[in-house]
Formats: sequence, C-alpha cells, structure tokens
Amino acid sequence: VLLDNSWEHTKLTEIYNYGYRTPRFPADFSFLLQTDDRLPKLLEAHCSDISEEGLAAETDALLEVGTRVTLILTLSGNVNSIRIAGKVINRREGGYGFAFVFSSQNERNYICDYLESRRPTL
Repeated sequence: VLLDNSWEHTKLTEIYNYGYRTPRFPADFSFLLQTDDRLPKLLEAHCSDISEEGLAAETDALLEVGTRVTLILTLSGNVNSIRIAGKVINRREGGYGFAFVFSSQNERNYICDYLESRRPTL
C-alpha cells in the first residue's frame, strides 16, 4: 500500500513483481474517477476487484499509465463517499489497474474496513 508520495521512490514493478501484492476481492460497484489534468474530467468507472493496494476498473476513458487520478468511492456499508488519490499502474483491454496513494490513516481504514466486511466468515 502506498502512502503519500512514497511510491515516487519505489518502482511500481517492485510492488507487483516481488510478492508485495495483497489478496484481491471480487467487486461489483460503480464509482467516479477524476483526472488530475489541467482541465480535470469526471468519469464513470466500474470496479471488478479491489485490494488494500488498489483496484481494477473498467472505464470508457483513455488513460495513460502513470496518470494521477482521484477515486471517489462509496463502498457498501458506508453512506459517505471518500476521495482517495490514485495512479494508473497498468492498462489492459477494457480496464485499468489503479494503485491507492493514501494521504491519511482514515483513507486506509476506509478500504481495510470494507475489505474486512467482504471476508467470508467461518
């Protein structure tokens, strides 16, 4: 999981190629995505899986790897939306991978609490 700009000093390939990856959970929710361009755009997106590190999503927008974005999420069980900074880390046909760039423990807790609610109980 990336915090603030610490990812600027870490190669993203290291995060995903050397076992730092956390479990992914299937997801099925829509969210808004705001580009951090000079002229920001607000885009619709659909999440297909999520982890503590980021999420995979489909959108009709054309985004380049490395693009900074803001993810506007309202996850199941929460009534309020949260804005979390992110970065496009990969692009595949029909979808993108976004890494979370948390600016606070509250943002990280929001995601972790959601994921904990998704874990199967025994």
